[in-house]
Amino acid sequence: MGDPGGIGGEIILKALESFGRRTIPVIIGEASVFKRLVPDLTGKRSFPLKGFGEGRIGDAEILDLGLVRKPQFGQTNPEYGNASYAYIMKALNLLSHGAVSALVTCAISKKSIRMAGIDFPGHTELLADFAGVTDYVMMMAARALRVSLVTIHIPLRDVPEKASPSQIKMCIRVTDEALRHRFGFQKPSIKVCGLNPHAGEQGVIGTEDQMISDVLEEVRRSGVNVEGPFPADSLFHNIDADAYIAMYHDQGLVAVKTYDFRRTVNITLGLPFIRTSVGHGTGFDIAGKGLADPKSLIEAYRVAERMALGQRKTLNSKGEIKEKGGR
Repeated sequence: MGDPGGIGGEIILKALESFGRRTIPVIIGEASVFKRLVPDLTGKRSFPLKGFGEGRIGDAEILDLGLVRKPQFGQTNPEYGNASYAYIMKALNLLSHGAVSALVTCAISKKSIRMAGIDFPGHTELLADFAGVTDYVMMMAARALRVSLVTIHIPLRDVPEKASPSQIKMCIRVTDEALRHRFGFQKPSIKVCGLNPHAGEQGVIGTEDQMISDVLEEVRRSGVNVEGPFPADSLFHNIDADAYIAMYHDQGLVAVKTYDFRRTVNITLGLPFIRTSVGHGTGFDIAGKGLADPKSLIEAYRVAERMALGQRKTLNSKGEIKEKGGR
């Protein structure tokens, strides 16, 4: 559900009709949030949600943690930070026991999480820590445009130092492996942004881009189909690669969110499980007002569903590919 004071509950309710055609969505969060939202959004007094493990394909299940009795929308507070963290940890527990196939997250409030004394800047870092993974990548995707980030949530002044040769190589390697094993590309193509304007203009505008060029030459020798560095201001006008690598957050995300803001999806690569997320924040300014758009959540669920079912294909008695349903 993400932060119970945000738009997570609302977009889940609005998206439910688009879920569950091949899998069973399990909502981890607060029944109290739904009870408050349902009359305004649906005109009903109750909404039919099955208990965990009770649903079939076409149903939705809820795992109510009961941590928030009277939800208030649009607020940051430590109670909601603790609740958000508890939802994530419950989901990870289910994943580790094989009870669910993938994780789809709504937005959390980084401030509420911090107020609760939880020292993680966001979902991505928390999930990686739980999985014991040090090599992980945040990818933002909107339909055919996929952009991985070398650095994520850090101040712009720290980017040149953090975008090191080892970090760039890791981002390319994890992205290439995900394109092959999660997305089904046999020979994926990757293009890389430079760090400076005009990709350094042959050293006139900084020297970091020569370092990036040297890294790419090394990576190509390992068999990865990667090109660059290219000036970031013109790289995205024609989508002609399976994925792109951006050096910092806004360099890549401006392109993706301009391309299709409502369907932008956050995908964490390098984890031992599938995780997608909405491409927007908690929406505190519109929470509880019925104005939230569920398209990003719908797309995040569909991407996770496709990735999960791609790993669960079996052959039936006739030798035909059959998709197995699941949570």
